[in-house]
Amino acid sequence: MLSRVKEAVWGTAQRWFPDRQIYHRSDGQVRYFAISTGVQIGALLGATALAGWLCFSTVSVAFHGRAIAAKDAEIERDRIYYHRMVAEAQANEATVISFMESRMEEFDRTAYEFQMRHETLRQLVSFAEQLTGTEMSPSPALDDGRVLMAAAPADPSPREARDPMAAVASVTSDAPEDQIAYLMGEQDAVLARAEDATEARLQNLRAVLRLTGLDIEDVIADQRDGEERGGPFHPISETDLFSAGSNPNFELDDAFSSRINRIAARLLEVEELEDFVTSGPLGIPIGDTYRRTSDFGVRIDPFNGRPTSHYGLDFAAYRRAPIIATGPGEVIYAGWRSGYGRTVEIDHGYGFVTRYGHLHEIAVRRGDTVDRGQLIGGMGSTGRSTATHLHYEIWYNGSAIDPERLLRAGQYVQQG
Repeated sequence: MLSRVKEAVWGTAQRWFPDRQIYHRSDGQVRYFAISTGVQIGALLGATALAGWLCFSTVSVAFHGRAIAAKDAEIERDRIYYHRMVAEAQANEATVISFMESRMEEFDRTAYEFQMRHETLRQLVSFAEQLTGTEMSPSPALDDGRVLMAAAPADPSPREARDPMAAVASVTSDAPEDQIAYLMGEQDAVLARAEDATEARLQNLRAVLRLTGLDIEDVIADQRDGEERGGPFHPISETDLFSAGSNPNFELDDAFSSRINRIAARLLEVEELEDFVTSGPLGIPIGDTYRRTSDFGVRIDPFNGRPTSHYGLDFAAYRRAPIIATGPGEVIYAGWRSGYGRTVEIDHGYGFVTRYGHLHEIAVRRGDTVDRGQLIGGMGSTGRSTATHLHYEIWYNGSAIDPERLLRAGQYVQQG
């Protein structure tokens, strides 16, 4: 039975893999190679084994790669966790260092404030001893300013400050309470004089700026919005020389601190208004004698004889008369502009831009910074012009305004 099975299998193998001869002829000689059934079956088994090994190896490598990838992912998670822990530790360290530095800065600031207050009180005591029974002379710091002002138009007589020393009695006693009362009176007198000087300057500045016809509060607010600002908040009472500061042992009464804050706020307003007066286009645009030839508003066009809007003032003088900047600023245009001819435009901040047209020549370039009174060109008749003159415009937040108002304010400033 077994032998018949073997013979059947072998017969089947011989049918599938019969003996084969491979003949090879070269140089007239013929050779052949015989490949028996057993060799063919062995080759097939070898090829099958090789293919199976390759499949097994491929599957093994794939599963092994997944294992390695999983291990790498775990290592990456551990690395990220480690770096996060290190970063948190560094952040905590930085927070602690920053806290310590801020505490040290606060301590140094408190120590400095203490020293300054002590020195101020010492000077006040010495000053009180020297001036017992005498009037206090005006403070040079209050009389100093960047802009000299005349009396307000609505109030032609100079303002007279009230005499704060009248409320301070002469000290004839050496009692500590009398000395303290005298020093408090001296402080009130200094504050009263500062308040009067600040209020007088503020009223004069407002009188000037009212001549422009502009809403000064809006002008200042626009400038504040355009500024780049930042930093920590410190109330005025914490930095003023006479304020309480951060040391509770030197806390002043609320009325005194409020008065300090009120005067400081007034001084800030004075500073802003003075900055506008010194920065705004309040000057005359011609550096020599001139005559006015056309005003702002509706006029008859000199070319076609029809009514037209005139957005500036016309000034006539001689050819190449010096044209000067009416305020400090930056040149934003210098070149030919249709209708205006050779033109210079200057940005003065606060929303103000001035335009100088029909120039014969230009002495500045775009990007230049100019001061009030600086030469920017010469008078001419370029563009749409009938004769030698300067066409001068002032634009505020994109709209033309009458330059006469700012020129009138500028003339009032120059009277001081």
